[in-house]
Amino acid sequence: MFGNGRNTLILKSLVVFLSFAMVMAGFSAGANSDRIIPSGKVSIIKDGQVVGEFSSEAPLPEGSLLRCEEQCVVRLDDVYIVAEPGTVFSVTSTAESHQLYVQEGTIYYSLTESSRPLHFSSPAGDATTGDLEMTDSTLQGYVSATEKAMEIGVISGGTMMLATASGDMEVAPEKAVTIGVSDPDTVGTGTEEPGGLSRGQKVAIGVASAAALAAGGIALAGGGGGGGGGGDDNSGSPASP
Repeated sequence: MFGNGRNTLILKSLVVFLSFAMVMAGFSAGANSDRIIPSGKVSIIKDGQVVGEFSSEAPLPEGSLLRCEEQCVVRLDDVYIVAEPGTVFSVTSTAESHQLYVQEGTIYYSLTESSRPLHFSSPAGDATTGDLEMTDSTLQGYVSATEKAMEIGVISGGTMMLATASGDMEVAPEKAVTIGVSDPDTVGTGTEEPGGLSRGQKVAIGVASAAALAAGGIALAGGGGGGGGGGDDNSGSPASP
Protein backbone atom coordinates (compact mmCIF):
# COMPACT_ATOMS: atom_id res chain seq x y z
CA MET A 1 0.00 0.00 0.00
CA PHE A 2 2.69 2.46 0.95
CA GLY A 3 5.24 1.25 -1.62
CA ASN A 4 8.99 0.88 -1.54
CA GLY A 5 9.44 4.31 0.00
CA ARG A 6 8.17 2.87 3.28
CA ASN A 7 10.85 0.18 3.24
CA THR A 8 13.61 2.78 3.06
CA LEU A 9 11.89 4.70 5.85
CA ILE A 10 11.77 1.61 8.03
CA LEU A 11 15.46 0.90 7.53
CA LYS A 12 16.47 4.47 8.39
CA SER A 13 14.09 4.92 11.28
CA LEU A 14 14.66 1.58 12.99
CA VAL A 15 18.30 2.44 13.65
CA VAL A 16 17.23 5.68 15.32
CA PHE A 17 14.48 3.78 17.13
CA LEU A 18 16.90 1.27 18.66
CA SER A 19 19.40 3.95 19.62
CA PHE A 20 16.69 6.00 21.35
CA ALA A 21 15.30 2.94 23.10
CA MET A 22 18.67 1.90 24.50
CA VAL A 23 19.49 5.38 25.75
CA MET A 24 16.03 5.85 27.20
CA ALA A 25 16.27 2.55 29.06
CA GLY A 26 19.04 4.09 31.16
CA PHE A 27 18.13 7.78 31.10
CA SER A 28 14.52 7.28 32.19
CA ALA A 29 15.01 4.27 34.45
CA GLY A 30 12.83 4.51 37.51
CA ALA A 31 10.40 7.02 36.02
CA ASN A 32 6.82 6.21 36.96
CA SER A 33 4.99 8.06 34.22
CA ASP A 34 4.81 7.64 30.46
CA ARG A 35 7.20 10.03 28.73
CA ILE A 36 7.55 11.67 25.34
CA ILE A 37 11.02 12.62 24.09
CA PRO A 38 10.90 14.83 20.97
CA SER A 39 13.79 15.79 18.70
CA GLY A 40 11.84 18.88 17.63
CA LYS A 41 8.56 20.64 18.25
CA VAL A 42 5.43 18.72 19.25
CA SER A 43 2.03 20.40 18.85
CA ILE A 44 -1.03 19.56 20.93
CA ILE A 45 -4.13 19.75 18.74
CA LYS A 46 -7.76 20.20 19.76
CA ASP A 47 -10.63 20.72 17.32
CA GLY A 48 -8.11 21.22 14.52
CA GLN A 49 -6.29 24.01 16.35
CA VAL A 50 -2.89 24.02 18.05
CA VAL A 51 -3.52 24.63 21.75
CA GLY A 52 -0.02 23.94 23.07
CA GLU A 53 3.55 23.20 22.06
CA PHE A 54 6.67 21.72 23.64
CA SER A 55 10.11 20.66 22.45
CA SER A 56 11.78 18.85 25.35
CA GLU A 57 11.14 15.65 27.29
CA ALA A 58 7.86 15.79 29.19
CA PRO A 59 5.15 13.59 30.69
CA LEU A 60 3.06 12.14 27.88
CA PRO A 61 -0.21 14.12 27.44
CA GLU A 62 -2.35 10.97 27.36
CA GLY A 63 -5.38 11.14 25.12
CA SER A 64 -4.28 14.40 23.50
CA LEU A 65 -3.85 14.56 19.73
CA LEU A 66 -0.17 15.25 19.03
CA ARG A 67 1.76 16.21 15.90
CA CYS A 68 5.53 15.65 15.82
CA GLU A 69 7.37 18.07 13.54
CA GLU A 70 10.49 15.90 13.90
CA GLN A 71 10.93 12.32 15.04
CA CYS A 72 9.79 11.72 18.61
CA VAL A 73 9.89 8.80 21.01
CA VAL A 74 7.17 7.71 23.43
CA ARG A 75 8.24 5.52 26.34
CA LEU A 76 5.48 3.55 27.99
CA ASP A 77 6.24 1.13 30.79
CA ASP A 78 6.13 -1.91 28.48
CA VAL A 79 6.10 -0.49 24.93
CA TYR A 80 8.40 1.81 22.94
CA ILE A 81 6.94 3.96 20.17
CA VAL A 82 8.67 6.17 17.60
CA ALA A 83 6.62 8.64 15.54
CA GLU A 84 7.94 9.83 12.20
CA PRO A 85 7.96 13.58 11.35
CA GLY A 86 4.48 14.90 10.54
CA THR A 87 2.68 12.02 12.25
CA VAL A 88 -0.54 12.93 14.08
CA PHE A 89 -1.41 10.51 16.89
CA SER A 90 -2.51 10.00 20.47
CA VAL A 91 -1.76 7.40 23.13
CA THR A 92 -3.94 6.41 26.08
CA SER A 93 -2.90 3.66 28.50
CA THR A 94 -5.23 1.60 30.65
CA ALA A 95 -4.63 -1.38 32.92
CA GLU A 96 -5.69 -3.70 30.09
CA SER A 97 -4.14 -2.14 26.97
CA HIS A 98 -2.49 0.79 25.21
CA GLN A 99 -4.76 2.71 22.84
CA LEU A 100 -2.77 4.07 19.88
CA TYR A 101 -4.69 6.33 17.51
CA VAL A 102 -2.89 7.29 14.29
CA GLN A 103 -4.73 9.93 12.29
CA GLU A 104 -1.99 10.09 9.66
CA GLY A 105 1.66 9.19 9.36
CA THR A 106 3.89 6.32 10.47
CA ILE A 107 4.72 4.95 13.89
CA TYR A 108 7.15 2.17 14.84
CA TYR A 109 6.56 0.06 17.94
CA SER A 110 8.49 -2.47 20.01
CA LEU A 111 6.71 -5.11 22.10
CA THR A 112 7.84 -7.78 24.54
CA GLU A 113 6.04 -10.89 25.76
CA SER A 114 4.89 -8.97 28.82
CA SER A 115 3.55 -5.96 26.89
CA ARG A 116 -0.11 -5.17 27.25
CA PRO A 117 -2.15 -5.48 24.02
CA LEU A 118 -1.72 -2.57 21.62
CA HIS A 119 -5.00 -1.33 20.16
CA PHE A 120 -4.50 0.43 16.83
CA SER A 121 -7.12 2.93 15.72
CA SER A 122 -7.30 5.16 12.64
CA PRO A 123 -9.93 6.83 10.45
CA ALA A 124 -9.96 3.59 8.42
CA GLY A 125 -10.65 1.15 11.25
CA ASP A 126 -9.27 -0.67 14.28
CA ALA A 127 -7.18 -3.69 15.20
CA THR A 128 -5.71 -5.15 18.39
CA THR A 129 -2.61 -7.23 18.99
CA GLY A 130 -3.13 -10.70 20.38
CA ASP A 131 -0.72 -13.55 21.08
CA LEU A 132 2.94 -13.00 20.23
CA GLU A 133 5.21 -15.83 19.11
CA MET A 134 8.60 -14.36 19.91
CA THR A 135 11.85 -15.25 18.17
CA ASP A 136 13.75 -12.43 19.88
CA SER A 137 13.44 -10.40 23.08
CA THR A 138 11.38 -7.74 21.28
CA LEU A 139 8.95 -7.75 18.37
CA GLN A 140 9.32 -4.65 16.21
CA GLY A 141 6.74 -3.40 13.75
CA TYR A 142 5.06 -0.36 12.28
CA VAL A 143 1.66 1.16 11.63
CA SER A 144 1.03 3.62 8.79
CA ALA A 145 -2.27 5.43 8.40
CA THR A 146 -4.07 7.67 5.96
CA GLU A 147 -7.70 8.74 5.88
CA LYS A 148 -8.70 5.62 3.94
CA ALA A 149 -6.25 2.91 4.95
CA MET A 150 -4.13 1.62 7.82
CA GLU A 151 -1.27 -0.83 7.36
CA ILE A 152 0.09 -2.80 10.33
CA GLY A 153 3.26 -4.79 9.81
CA VAL A 154 5.91 -6.76 11.65
CA ILE A 155 9.56 -5.99 10.88
CA SER A 156 11.32 -8.59 13.02
CA GLY A 157 11.35 -10.43 16.33
CA GLY A 158 8.39 -12.77 15.98
CA THR A 159 4.87 -13.37 14.71
CA MET A 160 1.84 -11.43 15.96
CA MET A 161 -1.84 -12.25 15.98
CA LEU A 162 -4.02 -9.27 15.06
CA ALA A 163 -7.75 -9.06 15.77
CA THR A 164 -9.60 -7.12 13.04
CA ALA A 165 -13.20 -6.64 11.92
CA SER A 166 -12.54 -9.45 9.42
CA GLY A 167 -11.32 -11.85 12.11
CA ASP A 168 -7.98 -12.83 13.56
CA MET A 169 -4.97 -12.57 11.25
CA GLU A 170 -1.40 -13.75 11.67
CA VAL A 171 1.32 -11.22 10.84
CA ALA A 172 4.78 -12.71 10.36
CA PRO A 173 8.04 -10.79 9.89
CA GLU A 174 8.11 -8.88 6.58
CA LYS A 175 4.31 -9.22 6.34
CA ALA A 176 1.52 -6.72 6.88
CA VAL A 177 -2.25 -6.39 7.18
CA THR A 178 -4.08 -3.53 5.50
CA ILE A 179 -7.35 -2.18 6.88
CA GLY A 180 -9.12 0.06 4.40
CA VAL A 181 -12.46 1.65 3.61
CA SER A 182 -13.91 2.77 0.31
CA ASP A 183 -16.80 4.60 1.97
CA PRO A 184 -16.43 6.87 5.04
CA ASP A 185 -19.49 5.22 6.62
CA THR A 186 -18.11 1.69 6.20
CA VAL A 187 -16.24 -0.10 8.96
CA GLY A 188 -12.70 -0.98 7.86
CA THR A 189 -11.91 -4.62 7.07
CA GLY A 190 -8.53 -6.29 7.05
CA THR A 191 -6.69 -8.00 4.23
CA GLU A 192 -3.33 -9.73 4.36
CA GLU A 193 -0.59 -8.06 2.34
CA PRO A 194 2.94 -9.21 1.51
CA GLY A 195 4.25 -5.74 2.43
CA GLY A 196 7.31 -5.43 4.61
CA LEU A 197 10.96 -5.64 3.73
CA SER A 198 13.10 -7.40 1.17
CA ARG A 199 15.60 -10.02 2.34
CA GLY A 200 18.49 -7.62 1.73
CA GLN A 201 16.86 -4.84 3.73
CA LYS A 202 16.16 -7.21 6.61
CA VAL A 203 19.83 -8.23 6.75
CA ALA A 204 20.85 -4.58 6.65
CA ILE A 205 18.51 -3.83 9.56
CA GLY A 206 20.01 -6.73 11.52
CA VAL A 207 23.51 -5.33 11.08
CA ALA A 208 22.40 -1.78 11.91
CA SER A 209 20.48 -3.03 14.95
CA ALA A 210 23.54 -4.78 16.34
CA ALA A 211 25.57 -1.61 15.90
CA ALA A 212 22.88 0.51 17.56
CA LEU A 213 22.59 -1.87 20.50
CA ALA A 214 26.37 -1.92 20.94
CA ALA A 215 26.51 1.87 20.82
CA GLY A 216 23.65 2.09 23.32
CA GLY A 217 25.42 -0.30 25.67
CA ILE A 218 28.58 1.80 25.57
CA ALA A 219 26.57 4.98 26.19
CA LEU A 220 24.82 3.45 29.19
CA ALA A 221 28.03 2.03 30.60
CA GLY A 222 29.68 5.43 30.50
CA GLY A 223 26.63 7.44 31.50
CA GLY A 224 26.48 6.56 35.18
CA GLY A 225 23.46 7.55 37.18
CA GLY A 226 23.13 11.20 36.23
CA GLY A 227 23.08 11.06 32.42
CA GLY A 228 21.10 13.21 30.07
CA GLY A 229 20.78 16.92 29.72
CA GLY A 230 18.66 18.51 32.41
CA GLY A 231 18.54 16.27 35.42
CA ASP A 232 15.31 17.70 36.82
CA ASP A 233 12.05 15.79 37.00
CA ASN A 234 10.62 17.47 33.88
CA SER A 235 7.36 17.93 35.70
CA GLY A 236 6.34 21.07 33.87
CA SER A 237 3.23 21.13 31.73
CA PRO A 238 3.89 19.78 28.22
CA ALA A 239 1.69 22.57 26.87
CA SER A 240 4.38 25.06 27.82
CA PRO A 241 7.15 25.80 25.25
